[in-house]
Amino acid sequence: MNSNVVTERTFAEIILANGGRLYRVGGCVRDMVRGIAPKDIDFCVVGMVKKNFKKLFPEADECGKSFPVFRLVIDGRACEVAFARTERKVGRGYKGFKIASNPKITIEEDLFRRDTTVNSIAVDSLTGEVIDPFHGIRDIKNKILRATSQHFVDDPIRALRLAGQAARLDFAIDAETLILASVAADELGGEPAERVLAELTKVLHDASAPSRFFKVLVQSNLLPCVFEEIADLPPEQFAIAMDRLDSVAKATSSPKLRFVSLSLVMDHQSIYHWNSRMTLPGDWLTASVTAGKIITLLEVPDPEKIVAAIDTLRRGSLTVAEFDIISQAINLHIPALSPFKALLNLVQDVVPAELKGKDIGEWLRQKRSKVITEVWKKMMLDNGRKSDSIGFGGDKE
Repeated sequence: MNSNVVTERTFAEIILANGGRLYRVGGCVRDMVRGIAPKDIDFCVVGMVKKNFKKLFPEADECGKSFPVFRLVIDGRACEVAFARTERKVGRGYKGFKIASNPKITIEEDLFRRDTTVNSIAVDSLTGEVIDPFHGIRDIKNKILRATSQHFVDDPIRALRLAGQAARLDFAIDAETLILASVAADELGGEPAERVLAELTKVLHDASAPSRFFKVLVQSNLLPCVFEEIADLPPEQFAIAMDRLDSVAKATSSPKLRFVSLSLVMDHQSIYHWNSRMTLPGDWLTASVTAGKIITLLEVPDPEKIVAAIDTLRRGSLTVAEFDIISQAINLHIPALSPFKALLNLVQDVVPAELKGKDIGEWLRQKRSKVITEVWKKMMLDNGRKSDSIGFGGDKE
C-alpha cells in the first residue's frame, strides 16, 4: 500500500478487517477536547500482533527499543502507531518496567498505564466513540492535572512531564498528584540527561509562561534533582530568573532566547557546569555566555563599546536582533543595538591601501566608532543628558 495516500479511515478499516481496532490516543485527543489543532497524531492498535501489522503495512518504519512503535504517513502527515500494552514496575528508573503487548490487552488497560487523566482518553478512529474511563474530559474542562493511577510514580520522568504539562497547558495540579510527584525525588536524579533535556526543550518551546515548570518542581521538591544550578540560586535571584524567562517568552518562542534569559543570573562557571551534566544545545550555551559578556560590556555604554558589542554578536550564535529582543524584554536599560548595526552597514569601508595587518582592524574600529559617536551625541541631546552621565546602565535588580 502507498502510505502517501492512506487515510485514517482506510487505515482503521484494514486493521478492523484483520481483527484489530484503531484508536487515536494521548495528546492529540486532549487537544481535540480543548478545541486546539493537534501538532502530532498518535494511534493505538488493539487486537493485532506486530507480525500481522508489518505484513499489512510493510512501508511503516519501526522504531523503539523497549516496545515497537511504527511511523506511517496517514492523511499526508507522519504519525506514530503503537500497540496496546501494559507495564509493571520491576526495577529502578525508566528501564525498570516489564512491558506486555498482546492482542488481548484492551484500550482501557492501555489508557490505565498513562501518566495523567487528560492523556488517558481514546477515540475510536471508525466510530468516533470516546473512551474516557478516568474522567479526563472532566479534568480538561476543569483545567486540572491528575494522576491516572498510583502507577504514576513508576516512571520518575512523569513528575517532570507533570511540571511541563502544567506550564504548557496552564493547568493546576491536583494536590494528591503533586505529592505523588515528590516521590520521584529518589530516582529522578538518575534519569538519563537527554530525557530531562527533552522535557526542558518542550517547555521552552511551547509554554507561554515557562517559569511554571520550575515553580512546580520547587513545589514538589524536585528542582535540585534535575536543575541544581537553578536550585542553588538565592531566592531573589531565582525570582529574577523566572520573571525574565516569562518576559522573554512573551516576546519570542525561541527556546534558545528563552534559555539565555534564564541563564543571565548565573556566572559562566555555573552555565558550563550545567552543560557538563546535560550537554546543552551548542547554540544555547554559546548564546548564553555571549549575552552575559555583552551585558557586562554595556553596563555603562559608549560608542566604542557599542561597536565592540556589534562585532562580537556578528561572530557568535546570538544575533544583534536576538540580543535586542532579550535586553528590551527584560528591561536592561541597554540601548537597542539594531539601529546602530544598520547605520554601520551603510558605512563604506574602503581601507587605505597603505594599511596592513592589525592597522586595518584599528582603522575600521575608529571609523565605526566615529559614526556611532555622531549619533550618540544626538541621542544624548535628545535625552537632555551628557554622554558621561548617561542612564543606560545595566539592570541592578
